[in-house]
Amino acid sequence: MKEPHASSDTRFRIHSGDATDPQWGDARKVHFNATLYAHRSLPKKSFNRMIMILAAFCVFAAIRFIMIGAWPVVIFVGIDLIALWLAFFFNYRAAKAFETVQLTDKDLLLTRVSTNGRVATWRFEPYWVSVKLRERGEDDNELYLRSHGESVYFGDCLLADERRAFKVALENALATWRAKTQNPGYGASQ
Repeated sequence: MKEPHASSDTRFRIHSGDATDPQWGDARKVHFNATLYAHRSLPKKSFNRMIMILAAFCVFAAIRFIMIGAWPVVIFVGIDLIALWLAFFFNYRAAKAFETVQLTDKDLLLTRVSTNGRVATWRFEPYWVSVKLRERGEDDNELYLRSHGESVYFGDCLLADERRAFKVALENALATWRAKTQNPGYGASQ
């Protein structure tokens, strides 16, 4: 399988090339494999540096406040630093959530992994599934997989333009899959 590709401004990676998914005992061939994740602009290493610099600044400020007799301010400086650390802690914890979309020989799988590791999976027949994008204004939309009356919303972590791009990529993969199943010789010379 080739390495995933995504530009730095997208929040999904499409793993290109055919591969076999070891998760399934019947060795399903994976034709499309994408991971959707929330973007984090501050890497964890930079966050650690930022907290160290702020902690040093807070210690310097605390010493200064104690020297001028305003020692109660030190408590609030400490609370501010702890609150900032907690905000980033929960932000990085939320970054553990992701979704995967896999198109195999037999089905289209949407898997959602929550921040606490809970996994939910939906299976769709690739021949009948449709990818729907509901526009909710100029800068907002919702992405759905629909089949046989069932509809599943996904891609919440993506921006509106990224949802549009992902819809096109998934529809292209489904069209290629359908062409291969209807015509087994499709793509043999490619």
